[in-house]
Amino acid sequence: MTPAATAAMTRALGISKEIEDAAWFVLGPGLHGKASPLDGRTRTWSVPAATELLDRLERGIADPKAPMMTNLRDNLEGATRGAKQLAVELLFLQSLPLAHEVKSLKVKRARVAEAAGWLEPPLELPDELYAGMTDHGVIRDRTAEFNWTIWDHLKWLCRFVRNVAQRPAAVVQAAVKDPLQFHRLAASTPDDQPAIRRSIEFLAWPSYFEPVVADVERQEIRDAFASLVGGAKGDTEEDITADIHRIRLHLDEQAGQRIDWYSRQLVSQWRKVGDPGRRAWLLRTHSDHAELLSAWHGEEKVTLDVEHLRHLDPGVSAGVVQHAVDEDYKHLGYVEREDTKTAVLAFLTVMKPGDLVLYQHAGTVRLGGVLGEPEYNDSNRRLRRKVRWFDDGHTTTSLPRHVQRQLATPGIVVDVTRVVQALQALLPAEAETEADGETDGAAVVLPEQEGFRPLTQEFAASLHMELEPLQEIADLLEENRQLVLYGPPGTGKTYLAKHLAAELADDTTDERVKLVQFHPSYAYEDFFEGYRPDKTDEGQVSFKLVAGPLRRLAEEAAKPGNEKKPYFLIIDEMNRANLAKVFGELYFLLEYRDDRIYLQYSPNEPFTLPDNLYIIGTMNTADRSIAMMDAAIRRRFSFIELHPQTEPVKGSLLRFLRARQLDTTPALLLDALNGAIDEWDRDLMIGPSYFMKPAAQTPAGLHRIWKYELMPLLEEHYHGQLTRAQLEERFGLDQLLGRIAAR
Repeated sequence: MTPAATAAMTRALGISKEIEDAAWFVLGPGLHGKASPLDGRTRTWSVPAATELLDRLERGIADPKAPMMTNLRDNLEGATRGAKQLAVELLFLQSLPLAHEVKSLKVKRARVAEAAGWLEPPLELPDELYAGMTDHGVIRDRTAEFNWTIWDHLKWLCRFVRNVAQRPAAVVQAAVKDPLQFHRLAASTPDDQPAIRRSIEFLAWPSYFEPVVADVERQEIRDAFASLVGGAKGDTEEDITADIHRIRLHLDEQAGQRIDWYSRQLVSQWRKVGDPGRRAWLLRTHSDHAELLSAWHGEEKVTLDVEHLRHLDPGVSAGVVQHAVDEDYKHLGYVEREDTKTAVLAFLTVMKPGDLVLYQHAGTVRLGGVLGEPEYNDSNRRLRRKVRWFDDGHTTTSLPRHVQRQLATPGIVVDVTRVVQALQALLPAEAETEADGETDGAAVVLPEQEGFRPLTQEFAASLHMELEPLQEIADLLEENRQLVLYGPPGTGKTYLAKHLAAELADDTTDERVKLVQFHPSYAYEDFFEGYRPDKTDEGQVSFKLVAGPLRRLAEEAAKPGNEKKPYFLIIDEMNRANLAKVFGELYFLLEYRDDRIYLQYSPNEPFTLPDNLYIIGTMNTADRSIAMMDAAIRRRFSFIELHPQTEPVKGSLLRFLRARQLDTTPALLLDALNGAIDEWDRDLMIGPSYFMKPAAQTPAGLHRIWKYELMPLLEEHYHGQLTRAQLEERFGLDQLLGRIAAR
């Protein structure tokens, strides 16, 4: 099939015409042995030009802290025009298919233009080149490797150009006409770099190859949809490519257009459940082995000791790892075997190219990016993965507090994905976001919490309360992360807790605000986690560990991407439960959020309360005095009284009635009733919510509220102190109305 026919087909399938045309603008002359399209006279796709550029690239990076383009310019100092112009073309091809953020797109365009400016005279780039370099790229997932390994990618592209130039013309022409022949030509290039090779294959043959470059994702896509086309052909790269091509044509026909593997609808069908995308891993050596850590950094790798473990293939299942470790490491204790299982499974199966890795030594943390699949060393005593280390590290104390907590997690290989965004913020600009300007490798500290947005006068008015005391409550909650609203019945404790949390969360879906109500039989197993009866597939009764509301909300708050979002747990009627029994070992975390604990039902899994989880409790002082509260709880929570005679509750009923243009008599009645209650009985004073009901606006309704809600409270409290007649004389509705009228 000719390039023109390919173009027609790919346009019909929805491939970006701009990207395809721009790719062939450079690939076409190169594959046909013609002069560079950038100036129409220089032979760039030649053995001499490719060899010279490769030799200069293999000199290495002179200054790891300097931007990539600075090092490239230094390496090309004194090079021929052909080598410099080839560098411009290869920089362009390396980044062309990638999806870009606008800022990153500008940087990549600037790279190509900067390299063109190194020629004498400077090269004026044609419009056809920039036309395809848009922000609508087609390779959109796990593209970090293209930034981390650009030096290796450029070297592979040099070898590819030299390979093309050395091959007989008939071989190259066959590759232009047949996608499998093109794949074989590209794959015959020495020192394969699969990601950039597959990118070039896609640019050359977008009708056949897919913009999916990671091994694991290609495998997942093929396995997820193979049944649609009669099953998989095999497990070689050509087999998997052919399977995905058949699957894509089938899905294209159903959709009526070319499908996008990374669309939300499709990615949810092939990506494994729970896969967060890029992960982050903390790796350790035994006894903080300084020599081995130095080898990691110097040789750009990470390793895992497997001296006693049988040979296991990459991608092995958890069950196989568990059996192998139990059999081969019988000399270890249970805890050490469990750590080994976790480490081996992570290293062989879960860890992927594009993930972040880090290690700490002597107060310094170093960050890197995983580039390769796992492999054994020559003696089969260690597993290793290729890693690109980004800089000389960051001091542990300079890291965000929640990152420091993750570094304290024990284990050989520890999944610290919950802080992956904070770690990404520490990467040099060249490694991740391609920020404009120079970088000195200094750490960028991600703010752990941006803080609550200030409350507004409109919000205070909606609650019929004053703004200043409400803002003080919000400030106290932000500072201490947990507080209790306590006071007499009817003072709006639960109402205020719910509305304040919703306002601070700025979440209309209520996904980040949850409410639970305590009661005398409430326990730790209800609140955090515990075993619950379950039924097996065979119908037998079993027990399984079930997470309670606190654990579920804490895990949601700790997910990558949620670190800056506040989450709220409201505990209503908090003092009705046995708090020591409900909180258990969580008492510790309420005071020491920087630390972690091991749980009674999950002893192998450290747990911490995320900084962005806030707890608001409510306590009714008429139900049970807070003077009897556990001292440990009083120390861990800030206590804020909501009382009818103090702000923000004071005056709220009158503001409520006036806002609705209602009779203000209930407000006068409330003041008279609370005035008749002795000051030493202030916990019994009545809140305004009793009088905010529509019934309070009618004489009959007001009488029912008094007879069935208020007087029973007063009778219970003054039992044995006042007779019914004395209660009626002191607190009766008619008596209070008479006193109001007499004023």
